[in-house]
Amino acid sequence: MTKLLLFGATGNLGKEIAKAGVKQGYDVTAVVRNRTKAEKLTDITERVIVADITNPSALTNICDGFDIVISALGKSVSPNDNSKPSFHDIDLIANSNILDEAKKSGVKKFVYVSAFHSEKYLHLAYFRVHHEFAERLKVSGINYSIIKPPAIFSSFLDMVDMAKKGYLFTIGKGDKQTNPVYEGDLANECISAIKEENVTKEIGGETIYTRRQLNDIIQKEVCPTKSTKNIPLWLFKVTLPILRVLARNMYDKFAFFAAVLQEDTIAPQVGQMKFEEYMRLKNKN
Repeated sequence: MTKLLLFGATGNLGKEIAKAGVKQGYDVTAVVRNRTKAEKLTDITERVIVADITNPSALTNICDGFDIVISALGKSVSPNDNSKPSFHDIDLIANSNILDEAKKSGVKKFVYVSAFHSEKYLHLAYFRVHHEFAERLKVSGINYSIIKPPAIFSSFLDMVDMAKKGYLFTIGKGDKQTNPVYEGDLANECISAIKEENVTKEIGGETIYTRRQLNDIIQKEVCPTKSTKNIPLWLFKVTLPILRVLARNMYDKFAFFAAVLQEDTIAPQVGQMKFEEYMRLKNKN
């Protein structure tokens, strides 16, 4: 059985990749931060390695004996994430250390989940580190697949509590379009990409929405008696210089949001699940 090592396994996308890998016959081992995190995966795989991915020495020989590495590892863009490591620390340095170990161990395939249009926004930390690591992977000599979604459905779940309280805001006109993809659909694409050679694949969801439509879907499903509000884009952007001085990690996240809210980010329509269906299922659970 082909042995697959998965990083970022306890995130929403990572768990779906683990499920898809097991379903398609791979022997999946998940790398987790601690035993508590491992408990989230017991119904998917019992094969886990506990390692602090921010500590290079903890990664020594971690890829030995594995045929495939998949990295869905990345710092969360959620404003609720208060962890100290930066996008640079996780998305570039940690992934680069994993890549070095994969090369040393003779890994045959490396699948990396990057970011859609990362090459267009190199002035922003979130996009720059995704692009830089993808470029390192391309010249590594390992057969690679780079997967680039515009966003995944679960990245919008932070808005649920805001919608319940009537504090869900659309920033700017909300007229720019995007097609986020269900993490289960994206996971299937990641596993399928194992069999492809040296490819970069942009993958979005089936349906294209405006930013306002996405917020309205959340609000309608969670608390239809309340309505979304509006914040002018200029007011949102005026806070960025202050954040840059006081809270660099938060600045990097808000600068990312400001960028994607001002342009259409539409990837090839691959996913099957609609956002409305996803929110309906989440609201029932």
